[in-house]
Amino acid sequence: MATDNHNGDDKFTTLITDLHELATYLHKRGDKTLRLSKQFAENAQRDSSNREFDVNQSRMLDYQHTVWHEIGNMVEKLIKQHDK
Repeated sequence: MATDNHNGDDKFTTLITDLHELATYLHKRGDKTLRLSKQFAENAQRDSSNREFDVNQSRMLDYQHTVWHEIGNMVEKLIKQHDK
């Protein structure tokens, strides 16, 4: 019986580790989309020929940035609730 509990503990530890990695990935994706958003915003200021497209891309990527971080924060909240 103790072996089963130990195996459950190992699975839980592995799950928490995977959740930490997922949260890190999500935040990195958020940071990447923010950088891309800023690049499109800068290009919209420099080049008026594609301004509307660049502004729209910047807005869309900024929204994605927020969503990636929001999901990452939710994963971190789950980790805190269960990793005590």
